[in-house]
Amino acid sequence: MAKSKGKLRVGMIGAGGISKVHCEGWSALADECELVAITDLNHEAAAARAAEFKIDVVERTTDELLKRDDIDVVDIVTPNMFHKAQTVAALNAGKHVLCEKPLALSAKDVDQMIAAAVKNKKKLMCAQHMRFTANSRAVKQYIVQHGLGEIYYARAWFNRRRFLPCTPGFMYKRNSGGGCCIDVGVHALDLTLHLMDNFEPVSVTGVAVTKLAKQADAWSEWGQIDRQGLDVEDFAAGMIRFKNGASLSLECSFMLNQKPKEEVRVDLFGTSGGATWPECEVFSHTDRDYVDTKINLNTRLAKTPGHWEEIRMFARSVIDNTPVPVPPQQSRAVIAILEGLYKSQATGKEVRL
Repeated sequence: MAKSKGKLRVGMIGAGGISKVHCEGWSALADECELVAITDLNHEAAAARAAEFKIDVVERTTDELLKRDDIDVVDIVTPNMFHKAQTVAALNAGKHVLCEKPLALSAKDVDQMIAAAVKNKKKLMCAQHMRFTANSRAVKQYIVQHGLGEIYYARAWFNRRRFLPCTPGFMYKRNSGGGCCIDVGVHALDLTLHLMDNFEPVSVTGVAVTKLAKQADAWSEWGQIDRQGLDVEDFAAGMIRFKNGASLSLECSFMLNQKPKEEVRVDLFGTSGGATWPECEVFSHTDRDYVDTKINLNTRLAKTPGHWEEIRMFARSVIDNTPVPVPPQQSRAVIAILEGLYKSQATGKEVRL
């Protein structure tokens, strides 16, 4: 298991659906990166993924994979409940870590993950791929270069009509930690905080309820709903306040009675202009007229999946020893908000963060 020179060598923990996209991303970087080994509790799934992407080794356990001295980076694509323990173990084994969202299920868990990264002098990043799409990069670049004034309010939502994921990793809280809030809400929330450049939440008030998934006629395009066993929310919404006085409304669902099958959107409102994603439009004014601007997209990024660009930029940060593009402290703010929203649902009160 001697490490070869010149390439960043990657071990993957997890062989579920999202692992395919990650394998594609690493494979697109074949000149600089190499998938060395993969493992999963389902050995057959890991073997199938290894055959698909020509990964030489299928380890039986996570421990065996982490013992390898020819691995620089561990890519964790397992159910949410495993993220913290596997990340800390990988960092303690001297590996850099890219971990699928959500980074963890509590702010305390994220703190422990960050502490392990600092202690071992290794990089840790949450795979928030929506930051890396062409639309997201374009809006962010516009705001950095031109500004919107003080962004005092934003609204974000990730709503689906009948797309509840019908696998054990999503339907049961013991595996996922929650439903739509922690699964898709995390995407809209992270992207919005990133565009606002505001990671100092102070409070959240919210609801997280199951209104449709347990009904007798409930169904999903993604499989059979376990209406008896399912114990996660299918709708969540919240209002977040920030240290600087800004606020954000968040909304997410697996099964909302709306016209679109899926709708993801972010609106930003500043004192000198507003912006909307994914349309990439900016709305401002002169002293007597409206000014609407369409932001141009990067052609290369428009053709590159967000997951691939996320992996490329994480790999670049490891190779060049530069800061990761999604600092784990920012992911901590995201998790603190989602954790607070669940607490607000349980208590019926505003939660201070």
